Amino acid sequence: HEEWANYGVMHKYQPVDLIKYFGEQIGLYFAWLGVYTQLLIPPSLLGIIVFLYGIFTVDSNIPDETCNDRLNITMCPLCDGVCDYWQLSSVCSLARVTYLFDNGATVLFAIFMSLWG
Repeated sequence: HEEWANYGVMHKYQPVDLIKYFGEQIGLYFAWLGVYTQLLIPPSLLGIIVFLYGIFTVDSNIPDETCNDRLNITMCPLCDGVCDYWQLSSVCSLARVTYLFDNGATVLFAIFMSLWG
């Protein structure tokens, strides 16, 4: 417990010599798991930055077609028989929330992730 599975020693390498007790393959697995976890830190930080960008710029993105009540766009029912017609402006808040996960920075993040892996 003092050598791994502790946040205080997260920056250190896995104690491969201690893990070798269980066999070479298990030791290599845990060594690779430590390296892989460290390699995931930069993409996760970039993903948080991209999400924060969406939060800070959500007010500048107002979907005109969706959030404009004056257009009065009526949409077809979502199902047959029991569903009613509905106004497109009723999903304005959902369109704004979608921007948090689908903005200009997410395209750059996707390119980064495709080159990272």
